[in-house]
Amino acid sequence: MVYIFVCIDFDRDYALPIKNSKHAISYPLKEQPKEILKDPKLSASLKGTLDCFEPFINCLTDFNLPSTFYFEARSLKLLKETNSKYVSLLKKQIFEHGVHGFDHEDLTGEETGVSLNRDEETHIIKRAQAEIESILDTKVYGFRAPYMKNTANTFDILNELNIRYDSSLYVEAEAAIKPYKINGNLMEFPVIKTPKQSIMKGMYTYLWPLFEGKRKEEDVISNYLQLVKNSQHDDSYISINLHSWHFSYNISQGRYLSKMEIQENVRIFENLISKLQETGKITLSTPKKWLEER
Repeated sequence: MVYIFVCIDFDRDYALPIKNSKHAISYPLKEQPKEILKDPKLSASLKGTLDCFEPFINCLTDFNLPSTFYFEARSLKLLKETNSKYVSLLKKQIFEHGVHGFDHEDLTGEETGVSLNRDEETHIIKRAQAEIESILDTKVYGFRAPYMKNTANTFDILNELNIRYDSSLYVEAEAAIKPYKINGNLMEFPVIKTPKQSIMKGMYTYLWPLFEGKRKEEDVISNYLQLVKNSQHDDSYISINLHSWHFSYNISQGRYLSKMEIQENVRIFENLISKLQETGKITLSTPKKWLEER
């Protein structure tokens, strides 16, 4: 049996790193005056997430689909301040909660030129953890690094903060994979990228190429079905990864999508889940549940 984890990076509309700044900005705001972009709050847009929030959450609820949200704490805080009714929906028992930075910081400083020492990185992750736990009345179990970039200190910090698992590394595979211990008691749940020479042609298990029109629906579904078909090991998993805003904002076209286009993207996602369920060979779960069952 193959486990399927649906993992959502809940962050600002396409987080973009900028030079000499710890916080990311929303890509659609990149032409705004510098005084706006320097403000962590003003430079974060949730329009994409809000445009698709109800149809997406309804989809997850209708499917009774266990899902993991990795929250950028700033975006969750803005959601509470502007649309508090949505926060209660994120507290449903089928949802699991993790950290995705506070302001989608580039922890490594590779893109921003702002390197963080251990104390600064600890403060960012701890602050985000506390904010998420306070808003959602929850316990944070997982972590996904912004831009999928960890530092030499990240895993030690996660252990210190009693975060149980990380999901920030890519692994090349043609079948479902298993988590493994990476640092002390910290488990790693990698994200699959298929080999370029495979029948799946280097597909990331992030759905953004699908929503950007760079991959066809039938090809993506076929690739996921192939991953399941190739999987023989017990206790192996495949994660389906996406962003909270990607149903409603297209980066390559630089535009927010219409309601009809959003509905079509949600339909594609539903179709993917349905096709996987029809195999009879998968179980929908989350990393937290996986660990608790063992």
